[in-house]
Amino acid sequence: MISYLIYSTICMGLLLLFYHVFLAQEKIYQINRWYLMVSLLFSLTVPFMPIGVADFLLSPESNSEILIQQLADPAAKSNEIPDLNTEGIYLTLFCLYSLVVLLLFVRMLRHLYSMHQRTRSNPSTFFKGHKIILLDDKVVPHTFWKTIYVSREQYENGKIGEEVLIHELTHAREHHSFDILVLEFLKTIFWFNPVLYFYKTAIQFNHEFIADNKVISGGTDIADYQTLLLNMRIAKPARYLSSTLNFKITKKRFKMMSQNNSSSRSFFKTAAIIPLFIILGITFGCEPTSIEKDKKVETIILEVSSSDTIKLNGEPIQFSDFESQFSEMPLDPEKTILYLKVHQNATIGIVTDIQEIIRKQGVLKINYSTIQSDGLQKDKH
Repeated sequence: MISYLIYSTICMGLLLLFYHVFLAQEKIYQINRWYLMVSLLFSLTVPFMPIGVADFLLSPESNSEILIQQLADPAAKSNEIPDLNTEGIYLTLFCLYSLVVLLLFVRMLRHLYSMHQRTRSNPSTFFKGHKIILLDDKVVPHTFWKTIYVSREQYENGKIGEEVLIHELTHAREHHSFDILVLEFLKTIFWFNPVLYFYKTAIQFNHEFIADNKVISGGTDIADYQTLLLNMRIAKPARYLSSTLNFKITKKRFKMMSQNNSSSRSFFKTAAIIPLFIILGITFGCEPTSIEKDKKVETIILEVSSSDTIKLNGEPIQFSDFESQFSEMPLDPEKTILYLKVHQNATIGIVTDIQEIIRKQGVLKINYSTIQSDGLQKDKH
């Protein structure tokens, strides 16, 4: 699970960085919209693609030199076998995570219910086939799903220009609320992932660019439209799930309205998207072994003392019998973890021989630890 979060978050961040560096300044708003949404889907699924090298790069296996260093330097830190007490910590963290998810989910449901109530309890009219809800509050015009919400006073007094309604109509027809709902759902599940919050900002900005471009392409004078937007800044902001006239990015929106677009430059930047996804898929896709981590993992505990007697899963056996018994065990190297506990007084010769036998069986995952010779030492199985 931790590997999944690492891979997906890094991939998500790199794709967002590419967007801001190469795509955000181009007037390819529809392409940018699909790029951002596909980037999220790709980042959340890339760890399950069995084509990558991330497992090898980020999770190198332990090697025999670690044990030699521990025997040579008893004070060195060792990889202890996890104590069962850690299960309590994991349970606590899971409960805290679930509580936050529940609170955020309830918050989303409350907002959806509130929007439904506002739609039912307020008068309405229509603009080009879409319902407009007239609110008593002096709010910024905003859209949720296919419904537009405006201030009743401003609408009836003619203070909301047709350009603003076309802007909001674009949000409705383009189904921008779907993008926001997807982001909010992901933020509810992965609320601890800061990259998702930057994604929502980028997507909302792009929604505004799409709506602004629709208004201007209809023949509206850019200067008049900008003046109209500035005159509406005093209104109350909309709720967090709605698509609205976003005044926090007014300067950037005004710049994008008057910016000239280079078709050739946009083409080459767009063409770079496909190889980018291929490279990230190869880099962050996991090997099949990582996909199977959720399956049952077999654990073997091997304890080596100073004598010729060793313990295999708690059962004492003679060293001379170890190789035959170990070779008869049905091991799957990809799903077997061997905990090798070496007493401080064990000879390097015995340890080396045991390592050689383990390597012959192909065990890939080995956790080493040293045990003090003190009789009060408590084993952690």
